[in-house]
Amino acid sequence: MMRRVLAGLAAALAGLASPAQAEIRALVVAISQYTAPIPSLEGPPNDAAALTSLLKGEGATDVVTLRDGDATRANIRRELSALGKRARPGDWVIFFYAGHGAQARSADASETDGMDEFLVLGGFRSAKPDPEQFVLDDDLHGWLVNFFPTSVNVLQIADACHSGTMNRAVTRSVFKPRQAMPNPLAIALPLGPPDPAAKAPAGASPPNLVYVGAAQDNQFALEGPLPQGDSPSRGLLTYALEGALKDRRANGHLAADLDDDGKLSLVELASSLETRTRDLSSTQQWASTSVPARNERSVVFQPLKAPAPEDRPIEVKAADDRAADLLGGKGPWASIPRGVPDLTWSAKEGWVTDSRGDRVAENLTSVEALAGVIVKRRVVRELAGSANERQLKVDIGPRPKGQLYKTGENVDLAVRHSGAAVYLTAFNLAGDGTVQMLYPLAGDGDGRMAAGDTRVVMARTKAAAPFGVDNVVAVATPAEPRTLRATLNRVNGKRDAEVAAGAVRDELDQARGQAAMALGELYTGP
Repeated sequence: MMRRVLAGLAAALAGLASPAQAEIRALVVAISQYTAPIPSLEGPPNDAAALTSLLKGEGATDVVTLRDGDATRANIRRELSALGKRARPGDWVIFFYAGHGAQARSADASETDGMDEFLVLGGFRSAKPDPEQFVLDDDLHGWLVNFFPTSVNVLQIADACHSGTMNRAVTRSVFKPRQAMPNPLAIALPLGPPDPAAKAPAGASPPNLVYVGAAQDNQFALEGPLPQGDSPSRGLLTYALEGALKDRRANGHLAADLDDDGKLSLVELASSLETRTRDLSSTQQWASTSVPARNERSVVFQPLKAPAPEDRPIEVKAADDRAADLLGGKGPWASIPRGVPDLTWSAKEGWVTDSRGDRVAENLTSVEALAGVIVKRRVVRELAGSANERQLKVDIGPRPKGQLYKTGENVDLAVRHSGAAVYLTAFNLAGDGTVQMLYPLAGDGDGRMAAGDTRVVMARTKAAAPFGVDNVVAVATPAEPRTLRATLNRVNGKRDAEVAAGAVRDELDQARGQAAMALGELYTGP
């Protein structure tokens, strides 16, 4: 692409138990076995095991798990009520659900979209719904409000579809849907049992409830093999949560710790989950979170042990004889004849696809260009861990996210920023790792955004080679980033994604929380 051609913590923790005295308690619900025609899932047991291990690593001892047939409405309600009685001021209570989410037409006039979102429990039948086999989002909200006083902190995590207010599903690739029914208008849910605790008091949201959903309401939440094509199935949200607590920058600091203070606040975690889920799903899904401003600095999880350095080469499978011959040489890849590769390459036709089936590069016929694709994929994943898209956001239009821009079609690029005055710098990483400077160019001045300037239109450009998956990188800094810009201008037009990304990381490290970085993704093709 070429330019110009979770509500949160109680109001005051000072009066509560100190963090050393507070405990983490949890109810983990995982549903994988469903009644046909609702498809069963592979990932929820793995998600539940991963989260339970994570919680125990954080020191939690009060963790209750309900799976499949044991996870009825009555049992979920009972365990939440019991947790509320055991919890003490300052504790964190986590309700985690992995399984299908769904919508049905609602008779509730307060539902503006005419839909009820609900958790789909094992045994649910759309033809004759049993109130014991589903939980409405409003009922769950009521339980979390009524069973837990505001002195107890509650974190709700829903790795399911329709989880913008609650949702899990997919349209293509190795990822599978966690959406139970394709047509929510086809069913109506019966009334549940009388339950005063399922009704939250009217008025403002409680100050002790933090929410993390896997996807926006109009998206599918996905599960699939992670991190590799032959790995066990995982929900993207839960996998992203682990990554946010483990992944480090080159300096050893937690990548998601945006202000570099050694702690992962709720707002930093939320920002990381939104970026990570979008990156993992190729813009099909991004997390939905609710963290009130007054509680953004609150901390729930301590960083986990850093993962071992990645020494596994990218696995590439040849789609034709020419690619097979070229892959026999040396490079940052391992050529595999069968199995599920990270990338598949047709040197004859020039395309490269990833394990999800997306074309990440076009017109690529040399091993040097293939190496550029591999390096670019790695550095984008690293950058995503440090993105702060609550402060800085890249807008790409006019097409919806994930749609293809063909050669010559207009692409609108803009950046939104909130906060004090900053200097904006932006560049594109084309599918093969080619660096393309976007902002500021001649005529743009020094790129300064004054306080209150919330949006800068960088360009209306046209899709052009090299084609594939493009990633726009925007960086907002408190001072003019002369070194960063000099580096980007030096590698402009070159296949040097690693150099460009290293310059961004250096700028973020030096700014120590005063800079922000965001990513935008689009697909281009001939």
